[in-house]
Amino acid sequence: MPNSAGSVSRRRWKAVLLYGLSLLLLLLGIASVIRAQYQAEFRVAEQRLESKAALVVDLVESTFSTRGQSLFGLSDMLASGELPEQTALSERLGDHDRTLPYIDDLIIADLSGRIVARSDPRVGQPLTIRESQLYQRLLKTQHDFVVTPLFWSESAADYRMLIARWLKGPTGQVVAVGMARIDPHMLIKLVEQLELGAGESVAIIDERAQLLARRPASSFHLGDVIEATGTIEFLRDGALEHQFTVNSPVDDQRRLYVTRRVGGLPLWVVLGQSTSELLTGLVERLWPLLLTSLLLSLLGWLLLRHLLAQWRIEQVLRREVVERQKAEQDAQREEAQLQALINSMQDMVFVLTVDGRFSYAHAGDESLLLVPPEEMIGSHYRDLLPEPVSQYIGEAVERLAASGEPQRVDYRLELESAPAWFSALLTPVLDASGRMGSILAVVRDITEDRAQQVQLSIAATAFETHLGMMITDESRAILKVNRTFTQITGYTEAEVFGQNPRMLSAGRHDAAFYQRLWQQVDTRGSWQGEIWNRRKNGEIYPQWLTISAVRDDRGILTHYVGTLSDLTESKAAEREIHQLAFYDPLTGLANRRLMLDRLEQALISSEQSGEYGALLLLDLDNFKQVNDSLGHHGGDDILLAAARRISSALDDSDMLARLGGDEFVALIREQGSDERGAGVVAQRKAQKLLSALATPLVQNQSSFSLSACIGIALFRDQVSTDALQSQAEMALYQAKSLGSNQVCFFDPELQARLIERTQLENDLSLALEKRQLFLVYQRQVDEHGDVVGAEALLRWRHPERGLVSPVEFIPLAEGRELIHEIGLWVIESVCGLLVSWAQQPALTELTLSVNVSPRQFQEPSFVEQVREILARTGAPASQLKLEVTESLFVDDRDDIRRMMEELKSLGVTFSLDDFGTGYSSLSYLKRLPLDQIKVDQSFVRDLLDNSTSSAIVASTIALAQTLELEVIAEGVETEEQRAWLLQHGCLRFQGYLFGAPVPLDDGIPALR
Repeated sequence: MPNSAGSVSRRRWKAVLLYGLSLLLLLLGIASVIRAQYQAEFRVAEQRLESKAALVVDLVESTFSTRGQSLFGLSDMLASGELPEQTALSERLGDHDRTLPYIDDLIIADLSGRIVARSDPRVGQPLTIRESQLYQRLLKTQHDFVVTPLFWSESAADYRMLIARWLKGPTGQVVAVGMARIDPHMLIKLVEQLELGAGESVAIIDERAQLLARRPASSFHLGDVIEATGTIEFLRDGALEHQFTVNSPVDDQRRLYVTRRVGGLPLWVVLGQSTSELLTGLVERLWPLLLTSLLLSLLGWLLLRHLLAQWRIEQVLRREVVERQKAEQDAQREEAQLQALINSMQDMVFVLTVDGRFSYAHAGDESLLLVPPEEMIGSHYRDLLPEPVSQYIGEAVERLAASGEPQRVDYRLELESAPAWFSALLTPVLDASGRMGSILAVVRDITEDRAQQVQLSIAATAFETHLGMMITDESRAILKVNRTFTQITGYTEAEVFGQNPRMLSAGRHDAAFYQRLWQQVDTRGSWQGEIWNRRKNGEIYPQWLTISAVRDDRGILTHYVGTLSDLTESKAAEREIHQLAFYDPLTGLANRRLMLDRLEQALISSEQSGEYGALLLLDLDNFKQVNDSLGHHGGDDILLAAARRISSALDDSDMLARLGGDEFVALIREQGSDERGAGVVAQRKAQKLLSALATPLVQNQSSFSLSACIGIALFRDQVSTDALQSQAEMALYQAKSLGSNQVCFFDPELQARLIERTQLENDLSLALEKRQLFLVYQRQVDEHGDVVGAEALLRWRHPERGLVSPVEFIPLAEGRELIHEIGLWVIESVCGLLVSWAQQPALTELTLSVNVSPRQFQEPSFVEQVREILARTGAPASQLKLEVTESLFVDDRDDIRRMMEELKSLGVTFSLDDFGTGYSSLSYLKRLPLDQIKVDQSFVRDLLDNSTSSAIVASTIALAQTLELEVIAEGVETEEQRAWLLQHGCLRFQGYLFGAPVPLDDGIPALR
């Protein structure tokens, strides 16, 4: 018993001591927090004061800089080279009073220090002591702008400051010193505009500690010297920035001060923050901490009292029931052992009541818990765990209660550090009656196990890739292969297990090859390349093989890993790609790419050997008709047959290529060093090709005869492939212009003409934009010689070539599709002229004729464009006459007739130009809405000398009369021609007999 009493006494003292230590630690923690908060408050206050100090410094510096800028105006007064008078300075000061206040005196001194002009008449000419000191400071400093500290000015009866700046003359040299007297009250106004927080103050002092401005106001006034320890230190040190804490000499409050010097000025900005304001906010924030600490102390005291009371009761009970005390000690010892055992476990251990509430919680690593263990006690697992996890646990608890068998549940939780996986084993804890009194849950972190399982799964998946894989041991005995290996080689894993990979060899590589292979694997760690191996069925195939050596952490070789892929399909694809890249898919001949490559080689070889070669460009004649009659499939068959015939007519050393469509090119090399002989050989080859094509071809029980034109370009000297192709194309162009089955050699003169034609086409594309195109008008008269209208004729005045014939540039416009834009411009110009004629009674009945190209009618929107021009200009459509040629009706197209009828419905009339020179079918004369037939001038010119021409003209006039069409003859140049035409019934004339085509200003007024 005494020992027990002593033990209880020691426990009491330990509890009291533990409580005291805990209370001490709590007090130390509170003190540490208070200290940290206090330091944080001061750091924040310092940063805030430094920011405001920088702002005030900028304001003060800009204020003085602005006043200093006023002295530049004195430089303007010195620009004339003469010093200003006092009156001028007074006026200047008056101007500054309106724009820059607080300047009450301006001074100009020469370089010797003598005043030469001053705005204040009350002050004598010599410099004052202050002004002399300022002048000496300006001489000594490297700056061109200085400021004095605060001083008492007798003349102003107040404190003032002086600023000085160098003044420069008209040539830029320093000729004088400008000074200004500044009223420091401007700084008081400046600080009054600042926003200060509670307990904050701001002051501006000079280098003598004289006060210039302060806010809030105090007993100190302008010019008072502020004597304080901190002020004296930073003024004496000349520091640009300074921080200190002292009692304010103004209001004796303890303040944190931050000072900054204002640039190069003898001024400092001092900002202060009352420490009492800082501590007030700190105390307000610390009250909850102090109250919490007091509450914890009280709870600890109550717990201590409870323990002491419990121990006293325990001591009494021990005296009464010794045996029970011993039993309790044994139970406590066992419990301690169990607790120690549990604490040594890394797994988490929980005890739950039957209804699912935590009664015990232990975790070796509490970071794995969602809440601390003490918060778990008494809480239901559904309140702590996410819905899916709590549902899994609930189902397991139900199974546990039903079966009594342990249940395992795996689940995933999102922790603050990272997601984690857990495995919980739920076991029933039975009471004395054998019923489940509680549930023991042992939870283990299986995150790493799951990660390893995932890695193993990934490795297994990666092993079964589209590449064949083979793993051997260090002696190269096969241990494992994947399914792709079996698919490629035909061998199963059982068939190759323990075998050496040499069993796959096809025998196409010698021993030296394999020796180099394994030597590279051993030295570099890997080898890869193309190799030939044999499948199980004996087939030899190409394979891409990669072998890598696997070593452990000590660098000892443990395995070899080989990856292999079947190259059979890729090799076939390479061959197919090569075929598609360099050969024509229809004929199997070389394509343009391969031909250009061989041509470039032939050019190099020809230049080196000095022998001529030839490039023959062949184009089938009228192949479009073959396609139209047989269709594209039949046309392809004809092209294939033509390619075979052309190829059979060439020698084995010649190369034939298909450039596309019905165009072929033959490359002939080494035709000798004589140009004439090379030309003869090329000519014979070309004729042989034409003869091969001339034999009729039978397709779909129809016989076709093909013809072609060939352009030949010889080469020997250095020439580019592009130039040689161009030469062959020009020769082909010349051959096609001569008809079918023609052969032409390249002619430099032809090239020059084509270049000239190309340049003319380019110039024509800009002619309308540059206003080089213009219209001339030729009169049309009746049988009495009266003007009934005119024909608008297009002309082009080239800036270099002068007037270009329409015969030359109109075909170019039609070939380049420029005729649409030019034709619409002509129609719009004529409509504009018709509008002006409509305002003149003598011209309202006259018509204007415009030539329309057949290509304009091929534009689907042509009718709408003409309609829009008529509507926009307001021109009378009945006075507009469109002249068309017979070539427009060659194809007997219904859409042409429809377009003409739509234009006719607008009031536009039509004249058939050049009748008798082209198609001359009478059927379209009956079906088309024509109003006039125009006899071509080639017949009119010969009608008096040529009976055929006169018969054609007479027939045309008679035909027009029969069809009730008006007839007009163009090209009438003599009175005899006019008389003959009039005699045969032609009543409308046009030609040089009645006037040449002239511009508007010269010709049309004469129509009156």
